[in-house]
Amino acid sequence: MFEKKYIVSLLVLFASATGIFAQPLAGVMGQDREAVVARIDSNTLKLRNKLYPIKSAGDLNTYGFNQEDIPVYSDSTYAFRLSLLETEIPLEYNEQVRAYIDLYANRKRKLVSKVLATSKFYFPIFEEVFDRENVPMELKYLAVIESALNQKAISPVGAAGLWQFMAPTGRMYGLRTDTYIDDRKDIIKSTEAAVKYFQNSYRIYGDWLLVIASYNCGPGNVSKAIRRSGGKRNIWEIMPYLPRETRGYVPAFIAAAYVMNYASEHNLYPSENEDINFHLDTIMVDNRTSIEKLALSLNVSAEEILKYNPSIKRGVIPFNSNGVSLTLPYHLAVKLASIRMDSNFNNQVDHNLIALNKEIQKSTSTNKVVYQVKSGDYLGKIAKKYNVTVADIKKWNKGTIKGNTVYKGQKLKVYPNRG
Repeated sequence: MFEKKYIVSLLVLFASATGIFAQPLAGVMGQDREAVVARIDSNTLKLRNKLYPIKSAGDLNTYGFNQEDIPVYSDSTYAFRLSLLETEIPLEYNEQVRAYIDLYANRKRKLVSKVLATSKFYFPIFEEVFDRENVPMELKYLAVIESALNQKAISPVGAAGLWQFMAPTGRMYGLRTDTYIDDRKDIIKSTEAAVKYFQNSYRIYGDWLLVIASYNCGPGNVSKAIRRSGGKRNIWEIMPYLPRETRGYVPAFIAAAYVMNYASEHNLYPSENEDINFHLDTIMVDNRTSIEKLALSLNVSAEEILKYNPSIKRGVIPFNSNGVSLTLPYHLAVKLASIRMDSNFNNQVDHNLIALNKEIQKSTSTNKVVYQVKSGDYLGKIAKKYNVTVADIKKWNKGTIKGNTVYKGQKLKVYPNRG
């Protein structure tokens, strides 16, 4: 009861701060409407930041470790910590699990630090789907060992996305993979497909560790291992009969669950170098258009749109009778929602093109900046710094920039937009 009152109080404070009660949005027009929407957006982000604060490594280092410390513990400590985790899937400890804990906590510290950062974005999305479909939350750690939470990951054999589906298997679970779209790289769709796989596999085996093994080598190999073991259905008893790669898969899963829960005990913290936008939203687009054209309507670079939508190939949003889901930073999603994808949309693009050409024409040598590319820079980042577009920078440096790549030390001409 207290929790409900607290949430209601927060919503009332939020509404009061944004002026919703005093000024109904439906009755506000033009620039005034945009100002109200901007104020609501701003307060929404502030509220979310208060509810979901992001802690620094210093805040998380409750054990007072030095930066170079790599703690190592006894077998009994590892086993005890695993036993404390409230999980539906049994997380047993053995020498194989210890070997993977050593891999993640000692030898792959940089990668784990990156995963700890990106998990703050991906795990809540996974958990929402898992909760709705009633599958164990711990299965989210499979994405850690499959792709290291890299939405764009592609394996040497062609498996793709967070859950590393092969194209034929993905199609079996409703993932579109064709010239224009690769749903295996879509966060929600690929996660829902993974859940369907888990559920189907659980109907066969009735054991989540066998489900995990089948995710790696397929149900046929797991069933064969069960037969060869004399009908045993315990993962550890059939382990010798599984393919070599799968023998390490379940221990790796358990070790990943351990390290993600006990990272600070190993002096591991989320990387602060990851460019993560936590304030994203999705919007359905129901007509065929190019990403470049869409970017112009939103006054951003095509690279920025594709960054959040790796499932879109060839830079084109294809026609689909059910629409295509587009992921964008919240403020851009709100802006796109106000643009009708028809003649009005085209007029908006034409207007932006005219305005863009005028801005380029206004740029003269009097406000030229020679920017030297630093480590970690990319065109979108530089464009944002000077309030210009990527297309501007490429136009000003024609012959200097090849594709979308810049390198450290490279000098670029930029005409900052002071407006």
